[in-house]
Amino acid sequence: MSDESGYVTLKDIADRAEVRLSAVSNWRTRHADFPKGHTVSGREVFEIGDVARWLQRRKVPRNRLKPDERADTSYADRVLRNAETSEMTGTSPAPREAEHPKSDSPALLWAAANKMRGTHDTASSLELLLGLVYVKTCHTDIWRSLIESSDWLEFRSLLEEVSIPLGADTQSVPVFRTMKHTPDPSLIEAAHLIDQIDFSEGGPESTPGRIGEAILANLERDMGRSGGYFTPPDVARCLVELIDPSSSDHVYDPACGSGELLSAAAIHANRLSGSLDGWQVYGQTPLEWSWLTSRMNLALHGIEADLSMPSNALIEDRFPERRFSRIIANPPFNLRVDLPQNRTWPFGDPPSHNANFAWLQHVVTKLEPMGRAAVLMPAGAAFARSAIRGRMVAAGVIECVIALPRQLFRFTSIATMVWILRGLETTAEFSEMLFIDARDLGEMVDRTERRLSADDIKRIVDEYNTWRGSGESRKFTGNDGFSRAVDHEEISENNYNLEPAHYVSTPSQRPDTAQLITELGALRNEFDDLSKRADTLRTTLEARLAAVVAGHHSSREGQSVRLETLCDVLPGPGTVSRSGHEQCWIPLVLPRNINNNRIGYENLDVVPPAVAERMARYRLVSGDIVTARAGTLGRYGRVLEEQTGWLLGPGCVRLRPKGNADADYLTYYLSSPIALDWLMEHATGSAIQHVNAATMREMPIWLPSLTTQRTIIEVLDPFHRAASTHNQISTNTRKLHNTLLAMLMSPATAPEIE
Repeated sequence: MSDESGYVTLKDIADRAEVRLSAVSNWRTRHADFPKGHTVSGREVFEIGDVARWLQRRKVPRNRLKPDERADTSYADRVLRNAETSEMTGTSPAPREAEHPKSDSPALLWAAANKMRGTHDTASSLELLLGLVYVKTCHTDIWRSLIESSDWLEFRSLLEEVSIPLGADTQSVPVFRTMKHTPDPSLIEAAHLIDQIDFSEGGPESTPGRIGEAILANLERDMGRSGGYFTPPDVARCLVELIDPSSSDHVYDPACGSGELLSAAAIHANRLSGSLDGWQVYGQTPLEWSWLTSRMNLALHGIEADLSMPSNALIEDRFPERRFSRIIANPPFNLRVDLPQNRTWPFGDPPSHNANFAWLQHVVTKLEPMGRAAVLMPAGAAFARSAIRGRMVAAGVIECVIALPRQLFRFTSIATMVWILRGLETTAEFSEMLFIDARDLGEMVDRTERRLSADDIKRIVDEYNTWRGSGESRKFTGNDGFSRAVDHEEISENNYNLEPAHYVSTPSQRPDTAQLITELGALRNEFDDLSKRADTLRTTLEARLAAVVAGHHSSREGQSVRLETLCDVLPGPGTVSRSGHEQCWIPLVLPRNINNNRIGYENLDVVPPAVAERMARYRLVSGDIVTARAGTLGRYGRVLEEQTGWLLGPGCVRLRPKGNADADYLTYYLSSPIALDWLMEHATGSAIQHVNAATMREMPIWLPSLTTQRTIIEVLDPFHRAASTHNQISTNTRKLHNTLLAMLMSPATAPEIE
């Protein structure tokens, strides 16, 4: 493999981390969050950036450290250090757009982030990294002084000078808001690594712009982006291509998350015209964090932006005299907001408990007569009772509604739709709307996230443009099961329900033979892979069993202690308000999310940042153990690194290990028959059993030495992995069964049986 591709095999990972291949295989089978592989030319490869970030939280054991390695060295340090000398493949699959820088800088970028890992948490490291990249790009004089300085006080003083003006007055926001007063060598080391990256090219698709996108994407992916809003690159691209902005358009985002929609619009316009000289975008955001991040992100793309002082556009329009030819927005869904009494709404006063139709009306009023907007909305806005929606349809300001697939946003599976809107003044001639049902598009890239491919986006955009091109000829017939143009009279007869599925006819129930064969082939390959993994694990299990039987001897080494001496035990809150959904909100762990010693990503409830801030004491960190205190007792889930910041929910208890208790050992012991028997004996309730935190604190735990704990973990881990693999085999077998059933029971696809 070549270094420029950024992809490695499992053997490459083992070589660079300086461990055995079996160790890497164990990481992969034991941890469900291990980076997803890609098949290229018959070989499985992994993105080096993903691997390095995953390995950041895995420290090299003290007894395996090399003489020149620090005590806090991680396997990521080794992988990145050895990246320059290891072989890589010369071919790479297409990653999600903007997920990683496209230059030869990934290793240096993530090495810089890794330098700060020991001193700062992941979110802080990424924010500091973004700030350093911003300084190098936009404040070259300060940057040169930083690189030439070896004194921490001088280095810190230089960074504290970097700020961004809020407006015409002298008030400004510091880029580095939480500078430490104690020396922070990691920040200096990170700056010197970033200095090695070539930032000479400019424009929306320059190296600094791609690096900014990569940092923000990883901040959202790793931490849930509790500080603001983030639209995935494929969704942003779809919105942008639908409104098709050019270098002559004025583009506005009334709810900037991190500037990603405006930067996507700039990239699109630049590709059309080849130049953005004099071009400017406009935006608003109520959050200072989002304002600062948007300013830096757009500056890294070389985009001139007029972002007003942080304020909510629904409450205070910072551009009252300006109208825009293109508007693109992903506003917070179902937001409760106290709207001003003196504001005029063209289609009716929106309710204070839900601002969805406030956002839609605001966008319509900000459009120029021939303008066009793409706004992301929750699916409920299309069918929930609202007289405003009916008036908007009758006025002709809604041009198209597109139902998107679920799970495009990593931390929520909420259904979303794109509303394409027109300005107020040029709508009388329009008497129909286009509906596109794109829910079946996209591909799952892991258990929780779906992505739209370039072909998916093209299909949506082409369908929309075909309809727009038909004009008043009414020659657009739509595509069965995907699109249909519907006149306003029919929409009125359906109580102004704007769900595309309500109007787009379902395709023939006859199965697609080619698709079924493709699905069958993929499932068969998965079955083969799982079977091979199970066979390998079986050999390991037999060896472990033989070793345990041969070497087992009764030992009383250790002591029985109460759970409260090993863990801080915290019961979850009584109730939590969970109305509404938004992709940037914080996941709430409930009993239903706990399974197989892990916390799952499916069916997660989320809470807004304001609620999360009030629930700070319930914030989970990596290594915490969460269990249910009612219903099916005895389920435990360990919190993973990327789940840090999630919240303990009602009906749960958090156990935070302390002292000399290994979290994996505790999880195994608590799941054991001994612990379960004790729990059931001390639970109360008849129909629904429950246990309180005080009782759990009294649970006796057998605690051997740390060495023995780790030996037990080493013995049990293969069995846990085997159980997980066989569960996957069971799921795969059911899918094979259903696919075969569809083939065999359909006359169009059933094979002839003699």
